[in-house]
Formats: sequence, structure tokens, C-alpha cells
Amino acid sequence: MREDNNVRKVWSEAELDEALTDLNNDVGEDDGLAFARASLLAAAGVEEAPPAEPRRAGAWRWLAVAAAVVTLVGGLGVAAALWTPDPPETSRPAALVDLDRPLVPGEFRYAQKLGWSPEIMFGRPAWVQQKVELWIPADPAGVWHRRTMWTGVVQGLGPEASKDVQVNLTPKDEFGPGGSFPGDPPTGVVDPRWNTPLQKWLQPDAAFVAALVPDRGRLAKRLALDTITRTDNGRQHTPTESLTMVRSVLELGLAPKNVRFALSDAFGDVHGGFVTSGHAPDGRAAMVLIAKDSDQRLYLDPSTAQLLAWDAAQPTPAIIRSDQVPLTTTSIPPPSAPNSRTTTTERPKPPTPEMLGEPAATYSFAITRTSG
Repeated sequence: MREDNNVRKVWSEAELDEALTDLNNDVGEDDGLAFARASLLAAAGVEEAPPAEPRRAGAWRWLAVAAAVVTLVGGLGVAAALWTPDPPETSRPAALVDLDRPLVPGEFRYAQKLGWSPEIMFGRPAWVQQKVELWIPADPAGVWHRRTMWTGVVQGLGPEASKDVQVNLTPKDEFGPGGSFPGDPPTGVVDPRWNTPLQKWLQPDAAFVAALVPDRGRLAKRLALDTITRTDNGRQHTPTESLTMVRSVLELGLAPKNVRFALSDAFGDVHGGFVTSGHAPDGRAAMVLIAKDSDQRLYLDPSTAQLLAWDAAQPTPAIIRSDQVPLTTTSIPPPSAPNSRTTTTERPKPPTPEMLGEPAATYSFAITRTSG
């Protein structure tokens, strides 16, 4: 057996150019390249949607180059890295995209929160899944688009009661210049009993995020003492309140990377706040921020400090009425259910992994060219 039988041919630049020219001269939809392209993308882990119109010659030229590169390097990693898909669907995070890169006009930062809202349904505590989507334009001072809707998934009622629930799936769309939406508290309000003017930690907008500096010491002081509600009256925040401040900012996907890391470090300096290494509920490695007083946890990507998930482990006291729950249900509850038109003095306990098998909320981020 010859020693070079298993040695691949090394193409010269001239031979490669000639092969690519021949390949591109007469390309049609049915000449086998569609199958090759689909196979290449499948091996690279990229899902391809069926084409809505005939492919342009440029797309086929890319395939030819990618196939040649794969032949030369003997692997698919380069092809995956070179492939730039169409703008990602807003229902899933972007792939192979630097989410911290500057945006160009027409692009949006997209954030999705998929979480559980505790509600009273048929007189019973239940958890209803809610999706909140946010589109922030390339210039954050422009108009933000927020869409909130129920997904129709309900847990905690049992199979008999669940089949009688009819959830309103109509989305609610809101638009806010610079991220300031109707109902948000005003900025700059002062009171002599407060440590600072009222700050928008819980409803952050473009101006608030832009004013955050990547200074761990200053951020730790703000997480402890900034006025976030009209009832603060100069008191120091609990660890859970400080964690909520961090979460509210990170949920937007707007804060730059250095600010995200500074916020996570600053939370570790808050009394009763801890930062450790661990894993997110889905098994990914994570930086974990823990509030000692409630055991609430935020899971961040350790390389980017992007928010992955949130676990809420303690009840949230509140006074709510069932007739104010933004859901459409059957008018007659199951025979076994008590009257649902009652007032409760304690909101149902937010979900935990032990209760629902998943966290209170999960997050995904992307860059898109659509605003919903």
C-alpha cells in the first residue's frame, strides 16, 4: 500500500479559484447544492428555514467557499463561525453574535423574560406563565417597544381545574420614549427624609442605565442606600431589595459588559449579599448572586454577566383580588373550588425549582432588525 493513499490533496490557490469558478458558473436549485448546503448547516448546528424565494447567486457562492474551506481544514467549526444567518427570530436568542457590539440604525436590542406570575384562580393559588419582550433601538433615547402576554400555561390547579381555565392570549403592546413607559414613577422627586432623590432602579430607562458607572464601590453604596420607593425614608435596603435592583437593570440587556460585572461585584459587597460560582437551573455554569434574607438567586453567564435565570424562594406579601387578575376564565368554577371572588391578604408563593421544576424566570437576549 502506498504511503500517500490516506494523504488528502492540498489545493493550490489557482486550483481552488478554478474549482470555485466552475462551481458558480451554472448553479441551479436542483443541482445537488441545496442538499450539500443543508448537510453543511446541519453539521454546523445551524437550523435553516425553507427559502421563501429563489436563492441569489451570492448565497451559493458563500456555500461554495464554505464547502471548500471545510474540505481544506477537514472540519465544520470554521463553517459555523463564518455563517451569518438572517436576523434571528425574536422568540429565541441570537447565535454566534456579539451582543455587546454597537448597533447600527435599524437594529434593536431584544430581551425576553419568560416567568411565572402568582395568581388566585378559582380561589386557589396558581402560577401563570407570562412572556415579556422588549425591543430597544440602536439609539436607546428612541422609542422602546414592550410586549406583555400570557402564554396560556398554568400550573398548580390540578388537571380538573386546569381544563376549565381559559387564558387571554392577547398581547399588550406599550411604547416608551427612551424607555419611559406610562405609569413609571417620575425622576428627580426629592424628600428630606430620603438619602437620594427617587431613583429608577425598579423601572430603569435609557438615561438611568447610561448614568451607571462601572465603579464597584459606588454601585455597592447605591444598592444599599438609593431611594427606590417613596417609603424608603433613609433606611438601608435588604439584600433581596438590592438583588431586585440588580435584576431590574440586567433584565433590559442594555447595560454594557463592564457595568454588568461591576453590579454583580457590588452586590457581593452589600450586607447579606453573596456571589459564588455554581450552575444555572438548566445546568450551565453560572455566577450566582444570593440574597441571604430570602435565598433569592440570580444566575449570570460567567463570561458576559448576562442574566440567565432568577429563582424566587419566599412568599411576596400583597393584597390582590381575583377579579383584578388579567386572565379570562370560565364564569363558573369547578364544583370543588370555593368562590373565587374573594380577597386574599397574601399573594401565592412564587415558584421555586422544587415546586415547578424550573426557576421563577428565564432570560434570553438577541440583536434583531425588527421591533415585534
